[in-house]
Amino acid sequence: MLKALQNFFQNNTAAEQVSLNKADGMTNDAFLSLVLMTEISLADGKLSDDERQHLLHELENEYEIKGEQAENAIKKAVTAVKEASSLHEFTSQLKALAYEKRVELLESLWVVAYADGELDPHEESMLRKLADLLYIGHADYIRTKLNVMDS
Repeated sequence: MLKALQNFFQNNTAAEQVSLNKADGMTNDAFLSLVLMTEISLADGKLSDDERQHLLHELENEYEIKGEQAENAIKKAVTAVKEASSLHEFTSQLKALAYEKRVELLESLWVVAYADGELDPHEESMLRKLADLLYIGHADYIRTKLNVMDS
C-alpha cells in the first residue's frame, strides 16, 4: 500500500493533480489559466466582487462557460490556489504554450489585478513572479502592464 502511494505521488506532479480536479468543460491549459487569474485575485487576501465578476466574464467570453458551471470552475480554482504549495505547480505546463500566448495570459492577469480599480503591491509582486516563471521578458512584462493601465 505504501509503495502504491509513493508511486502515485512520484508519478503525478502537483500540476497533474490540479488537472485531475479541473472544471468541467475546460481544457487543462484553460483551467490552469483560471487558477492563475484566481491566484492574482486572491493575492491581496480577498476575492472582491469586481474580481469575481471579471472571472465570470472571462469564463463566458473566452471559454463559453456560464452560470453554475462557471461558479463551480471558480470554486475549484480557489480550492486549487489555497491547496497549492507554489506557483510552479500551475506554470510548469503553461510554459509549453507559444510565447505570444503566454504574453496574452500575462496581459489578462494584469486585467484581473486592476479589476477592482487598484493594484495591490502583493498583486504586482505576484505578476512579476508569474512573468519570470512563464519565461516572459521584462519588456513584455512592462508593455502588458502599460497596455492595461492605458485602457
